[in-house]
Amino acid sequence: MREVIIETVALAPTRDRYKIFIIDETHMLSNSAFNALLKTIEEPPPHVVFILATTEAHKVPATIASRCQRFKFRPVAVDMLSEYLAVIAKKEKVSAEPEALDLLSRAAEGSLRDAVSLLDQCRSASSGRITSETVREMFGFVPQDMLIGVAGALLARDPKALAGWLKKVYEEGIEPAQLLKDLRAAIESVYLVKLGAGEPADALWTKALAGESAEGLGFLLRRLNRALEELRYGDSPRLALELGLFSAIEAAYDLGAWLARLEALEKRLAAGGGGLASAPSLSAPRPVPQTIPAEAGAPESPAPGPGPVSWPALIEAVSKTKITLGTALERAKGEAVGDGYRISFPKAFDLDMAKRSSGVIEDALARLAGRRLVLDLALGAADDAPVVDIVDRSMPEPKTGADAPPGTRWKELGEGSTGGGVGGLKNAEGVFGGKARIIKKHTT
Repeated sequence: MREVIIETVALAPTRDRYKIFIIDETHMLSNSAFNALLKTIEEPPPHVVFILATTEAHKVPATIASRCQRFKFRPVAVDMLSEYLAVIAKKEKVSAEPEALDLLSRAAEGSLRDAVSLLDQCRSASSGRITSETVREMFGFVPQDMLIGVAGALLARDPKALAGWLKKVYEEGIEPAQLLKDLRAAIESVYLVKLGAGEPADALWTKALAGESAEGLGFLLRRLNRALEELRYGDSPRLALELGLFSAIEAAYDLGAWLARLEALEKRLAAGGGGLASAPSLSAPRPVPQTIPAEAGAPESPAPGPGPVSWPALIEAVSKTKITLGTALERAKGEAVGDGYRISFPKAFDLDMAKRSSGVIEDALARLAGRRLVLDLALGAADDAPVVDIVDRSMPEPKTGADAPPGTRWKELGEGSTGGGVGGLKNAEGVFGGKARIIKKHTT
């Protein structure tokens, strides 16, 4: 940088009005080169113009980027690249198939320079005419029949056929990433046509995917995208490819068929048919107790309320599922109210815990009452917590009555402790390593 550019900048041009320096891939310059360039850009001579070209502008130091005018060039569209390559091939008297030029344009990824370079490579390697097969072999494109075979196995949900096609892919030495990219590009072209947002797709792919819905193709495209992401960050490309494709088979479903079934069900329901009666039952029906029919004209008796639910039984049932929630219930108060069950908690912390795990309480209530109850959780006063005595296992049993030594003191667990009851005692024993008992308060 210093020898070639910086030292010659001050010299005036001998023929033209300006000296123009084009630095390609500017982000690749070293720190010392950037520092030398910065000194010149801060006070450039009037006859010098610098053109800095880069594909990663974020890597150019801000001190240099802030002193430049920025022009962003968009990638050239594939069809425009194909047309330009056709013009070049005609001028150079090179025979090339239109499909081969399309493949070269896609491989260039929007870069005109790369497209021309690829065309020149194909002309050197081909014998007279550039065909699509020549391009596929040179640049690793997947053959069309192989792509259609893999796509057909995916859409038919046939893992055995998919395994056979993957074996051929490995034998041909095709890269997993290339297979996923080509497959995604081909399916995407048909997907956009089915949505009415794209140009006519290849005839082979249009015929191969004619019976597929846009929803199904969109689902498959999302799976292919996910497989490409996993392949990019994984250490085993083959494993990422196989997991991505086989998981697409497992999770694939035909949205069109489901929509058709739903429409048919709506029509049967609108016509008064028993559409829901044919739905399979997920669990065995509960036995219905036989009742004596009421006499004609007698008023109907009100629906029975919820069965009696024992508060200790509810605490025990909840503790079996979530012991911390059972401990919170031991500090609360529960009662049946109408067609539901109300639980009042003395502390907001316990109430928040119960709300987060309300499903556990509702399931326990349903098992005890025989049906679902409306659960009401509120903040309110609860019964006094029992006094808990913590006794070390190594200590002798305490004496009672007249034999008790004077000054014996009991340690009580208040409301801020892990709670009383059976569940709370078990927690206390586990924490303090002793033996816990529920006793009555001493009276004087």
